[in-house]
Amino acid sequence: MKKLLVCTNYRANPNNPSCAARDSSLILSALSKQCQQNNLPIEVEESLCLGFCQIGPNARLAPNGPFFHDVSLDKLSTIIIAAKNFTQNEG
Repeated sequence: MKKLLVCTNYRANPNNPSCAARDSSLILSALSKQCQQNNLPIEVEESLCLGFCQIGPNARLAPNGPFFHDVSLDKLSTIIIAAKNFTQNEG
């Protein structure tokens, strides 16, 4: 099954940025809701780290899909459109 991974990693050190410190849990919840509302055959899941902490919050379509950086609630429509296209492709 195809997935939409959202980083929810939290780093307590303010000198090390983290997605959770930038409200990625809200993004995870909103993306999950929007995927359900759009009947997308995709699982929205937490990820501990996607490796781009400096430019987070981060999300990725998996397997082998695109990354999304600096994700915010006002950018979710772009991810939903990409998820629709992603779920229509085989792989």
